[in-house]
Amino acid sequence: MTDMIPSERQAQILDWLQVENRLAIKQLVARFGVSGMTIHRDLDKLAAEGLVEKVHGGAVLCVSERQEMGQTAVSPLSSQSVCKLCGGTVNERTQFMVMRQNGEKQLACCPHCGILLMKQLDDVSSALTSDFLHGRRINVFQAYFVMGSEVRTCCLPSTICFANQVEAEKFQRGFGGEVLDFTGAEALLRHSHQA
Repeated sequence: MTDMIPSERQAQILDWLQVENRLAIKQLVARFGVSGMTIHRDLDKLAAEGLVEKVHGGAVLCVSERQEMGQTAVSPLSSQSVCKLCGGTVNERTQFMVMRQNGEKQLACCPHCGILLMKQLDDVSSALTSDFLHGRRINVFQAYFVMGSEVRTCCLPSTICFANQVEAEKFQRGFGGEVLDFTGAEALLRHSHQA
């Protein structure tokens, strides 16, 4: 994992914290194969964005981020949450969150709008979306997308996100569409909106 860029490492740290609740700096150094200073910089960035809290020897998710990831009874999404791109209602199962370098978070209703929103911004630090099957937050740059399936979540072409290629392909066999990584999904959406 030493070839990951900082935003990918930071999104992966958030993914792991969602599952493990607390991570030690030593663990992160071993997992990524980078220096302790690199991990400190990543955690400082995430702390500045209000996503994690640095604690002695490691980090934990901030209370508001745990709520946003569904780890408490409080739901972060209300009927007031609207997509920054299309104005549609943000659904917890398909939501897409873009974090900007200034710490601002922007929500999109689905990966379709989220990917297009990212193309409009020049200061994206990371982006997370919900895995369609399991509801866990995943790094969009490591996700797989089923584009144009028979399942319509909101925007067209339907864009549904999965944490791994195997699950995306199983979904595709049942509901059609095309399985793409982030780069492929971005290219397809860019092309479909230019036509």
